[in-house]
Amino acid sequence: MVVSENNRNSGSLLLGVIPARGGSKGIKKKSLQKVLNKPLISYTIEHALTYREIHKSIVTTDSPEIAKVARQYGAEVPFMRPGELAQDNTPMLDVLKHALIECERLYALRFKGVVLFDPTSPVRKKADIQKMINIFLDKNPDLVIAAARCKRNPHFHMLKINNSGYAQSASKGNFTRRQDAPAVFDITNTCWIFSRRAVLQCWRMPRKTIMYEVNSFYVDIDQQDDLLFFEYFLKSRGKHVKAD
Repeated sequence: MVVSENNRNSGSLLLGVIPARGGSKGIKKKSLQKVLNKPLISYTIEHALTYREIHKSIVTTDSPEIAKVARQYGAEVPFMRPGELAQDNTPMLDVLKHALIECERLYALRFKGVVLFDPTSPVRKKADIQKMINIFLDKNPDLVIAAARCKRNPHFHMLKINNSGYAQSASKGNFTRRQDAPAVFDITNTCWIFSRRAVLQCWRMPRKTIMYEVNSFYVDIDQQDDLLFFEYFLKSRGKHVKAD
């Protein structure tokens, strides 16, 4: 069921948050790396701006360079992220909590939820994200998360080394066929939609979590080869961008 726009008042406002710290380790300045002559973060910004339910789309960053590029592509950067929230071990929910509190103060608004768009997972289908937003607004969970069915089931394929040094199944189940193993899903990081209270309480996987299964291709960009793979993906779909 889809709730009509007329039934969605100011209490249904969503905040889109795109996190991009300056000190990425695997790839230096990862969010600014060019893919088909555009910075990586631009693909996520442009996508986030297409949803009418998302009242504000902001980038939270500690980097003035990233902030400048983010504004050029239409995102708001209403504050600079404190350095203590831009460390290698900073939990994402701490970043979202800070962004939510700051945005509610600066915009004088109360948001129903936060839509997290990770710029390092830039392949998304709008139809999937729109359905996730509808589910969140209709059913009022604390989290809607995009996940894909694992192609290699850990109950069947994965091993561990026991105390005697021998390999054994990592699962307690004794499955002889992959088809008999329980279905397991892989978090894609393309989109998380948290309720306001989940963010303020820093609940990563709250009890009221709804999983939305995606069947489409996705990529998480951690290494240089991942950037090349994303570029190949765009070219294969005819998304050529002229040089600036």
